[in-house]
Amino acid sequence: MVFKVYILYALKHDKLFTGMTASLIDRMSSHNGDDADDWTSAYKPWILVHMELFDDEAEALLREQYFESQEGQEHVRTDVLPLFDL
Repeated sequence: MVFKVYILYALKHDKLFTGMTASLIDRMSSHNGDDADDWTSAYKPWILVHMELFDDEAEALLREQYFESQEGQEHVRTDVLPLFDL
């Protein structure tokens, strides 16, 4: 199984969300869907701004935790978001 660590961005609210999944299509539908009832539903629409693939779930979890840290969030804001015309 391939694990995907992903970062979403909500432009209107300037929010980042980091997650890990085996099915990115299902997770994107969940985050942006009409029946979303978690934290992310308040900030939709979300766009995918970054994704990394891992064969090992433990490695994916460590990378997800990095992106959730202050250092990881700063990295995304300074090195990833500027690559998009937002």
